[in-house]
Amino acid sequence: MSSRLLTVSTSPHLLGRATIRSRHLETMLALLPAVGFGVYYFGGPGLMVILLATASAVAAEYLAQRLTKQPVTVGDLHAALMGLLMGLVLPAGAPWWLPVVGGALAVVVGKLFFGGMGGYPMNPVLVAWVALALSWPEQMNAFYQPLSSEWYVSETPLMMLKDDPSTLEVVTRSELWWGLVPGAIGATATWPLVLGGLYLVIRRIVPWQIPLGVLLGAAGMALLAAYTDPTLGELGYETFAQQWSIVTFHLGAGGLMIAAFFLAPEPVTSPVTPWGMFLFGLGVGFMTVIVRTWGAPVDGAFYGVLVMNAATPLLDRIRPKVLGKIEGTA
Repeated sequence: MSSRLLTVSTSPHLLGRATIRSRHLETMLALLPAVGFGVYYFGGPGLMVILLATASAVAAEYLAQRLTKQPVTVGDLHAALMGLLMGLVLPAGAPWWLPVVGGALAVVVGKLFFGGMGGYPMNPVLVAWVALALSWPEQMNAFYQPLSSEWYVSETPLMMLKDDPSTLEVVTRSELWWGLVPGAIGATATWPLVLGGLYLVIRRIVPWQIPLGVLLGAAGMALLAAYTDPTLGELGYETFAQQWSIVTFHLGAGGLMIAAFFLAPEPVTSPVTPWGMFLFGLGVGFMTVIVRTWGAPVDGAFYGVLVMNAATPLLDRIRPKVLGKIEGTA
């Protein structure tokens, strides 16, 4: 009788023939368009960063689990997925040791330190990214100009916007959304990220509420920031159509799309209820534009995800009404 009892463990819980490995594999396949554009735009330097981060994450998990005499779980592809994401959010100009340290930190500190799969409170990739950004800011800002015959460090559109609001008029939306601007390897090309993200939504690997909330939150906060910014008013951004161009800038710039479709919906660190997911996404979108507009960091998408990770236990308290319970009874 005891062998038939249901064993309930920590999240994520998946019902059906799909496995953890198959979900991670499909997520990696959904990232292939972004990987392809990143390698095409940044060539050998970009490919090297991705490969080093992925290999480092897998090796770190294998070695850590062997040294601690724990079951080796590299076969579920979670470490490989984290390493791939780590490489995509780094600049192509990063020295070789930066993706190696980032991949190892994501697995050891972000994941295994909290007990492994299902135990960590915040996205391990972003925990490692913040550690790198705080420790080596110069190397983390070594962004290359894409499709360049000579690799040199350039400012991203968000960096330029911090110094000069007229950047909104200089950078075309086509360049921004196709990734023809300096930025992280896998975060510059917005359309490929949207394509891969929609695939995950259609496959129900990613709940639609989180990406929708992120995009609506960022769009709404961008409109509010544009409406209250006197500098933009001086530049003539007074009509809704002009202010909408600011929205398309924020949606296409920085790491918003990779955060919306691949980082924020991480099942362990995001809410489990539909309304909780949507509010979680809204919070990420709000925080992204707030940090970009009034904060010290250039891009707030990754910080927004981490802040809302901390709020996930509160959002999980938003539960549907219990059916079948008689009022007044225990």
